[in-house]
Amino acid sequence: MTIDELETPAVLVDLDVMERNLARLASYTRKHSLTLRPHTKTHKIPELARRQIESGAKGITVAKPGEARVMAEGGLRDIMIAYPLVTEAKARVAAELARDSAICVSMDSVEALDVLSQAGLAAGRRIGALVEIDVGFHRCGVDSPEQALSLARHAAGLSGLEFRGLMFYPGQLGKLPDEQTAGIADVNRCLTAHYEAFQNAGVEIPVVSGGSTATAYRSHEFAGVNEIRPGMYIFNDRNLVSLGACSLEDCALHVMVTVVSTAVPGRTIVDGGSKTFSSDRSKGEKVTYGLIREDSQTDFIALSEEHGHLDTTHSDRSFQIGERLHILPNHVCVTVNMHDQIYGVRGNTVEKVWQVKARGKVQ
Repeated sequence: MTIDELETPAVLVDLDVMERNLARLASYTRKHSLTLRPHTKTHKIPELARRQIESGAKGITVAKPGEARVMAEGGLRDIMIAYPLVTEAKARVAAELARDSAICVSMDSVEALDVLSQAGLAAGRRIGALVEIDVGFHRCGVDSPEQALSLARHAAGLSGLEFRGLMFYPGQLGKLPDEQTAGIADVNRCLTAHYEAFQNAGVEIPVVSGGSTATAYRSHEFAGVNEIRPGMYIFNDRNLVSLGACSLEDCALHVMVTVVSTAVPGRTIVDGGSKTFSSDRSKGEKVTYGLIREDSQTDFIALSEEHGHLDTTHSDRSFQIGERLHILPNHVCVTVNMHDQIYGVRGNTVEKVWQVKARGKVQ
């Protein structure tokens, strides 16, 4: 099958670019003795998670137990749930999966640790526990070494858990590379304070898990980090290009759409709107919803549910009814989660059809 036979909107993944992305980061992590545990929230496809393992990743990261179940059913056996599980139902899923897979969960409260411990005891399994610390993003994580040490001791004293180490997410470093340096120094001061507190207390920290796609190739600059969890690197997206984390040539995923109307002067309408693309706005001054690869002077300015609004007033290009365009989404993770399947292509040939099996698994 060729891409010309596909109906639109269709999500296309350039296999050559994807494979290059996988190989590059795997090579980097080997060079710096870092464990790679990619976050599968970007693709939500067990087959691609297995490709990441085959490329050198040790295990995977997911956000929710529902995603973990899909990945475990797809043959993944080393799974980190990077999300605090505070209900018995979610903890029970993690404990059930621990019967056949190595499961680790990041948490930042006594309540979450206790709930997971009880689930582990009921299932007859010990579940790995990482204590999440806040290094400046202010989303989750305790904000002092004393709190982290207290949680680590609490986890170590629970029969259903095993304390594995510390986890953090430097989301505040989603900036241009030259703007990240000072932030990395701040993170390192925070990390070092934790290491000193744990060392003084005689508590070992086997794993320090951190990182993001925006800082992926600077991961070795984070003090003491031995595991990273980037997600978007497999595909990349427009906002990562804007941040200087990758180039346009590193972007593997685009949405192919069809021009359906040019009736309104200065506007071209395509058949992909808010049910096709992420509503995340572009980084920078101009608000757009994706990059038109065929014409960078045309702006993707608005989303209706089933219509994408392109502003052609600054372009000399004339779009034709029925013409197909390729749009680089601003945020790839949310875009993929809107689709039942995506297509792996090489040139004009469709080589793979992947079902997005963890789509919508938000529990």
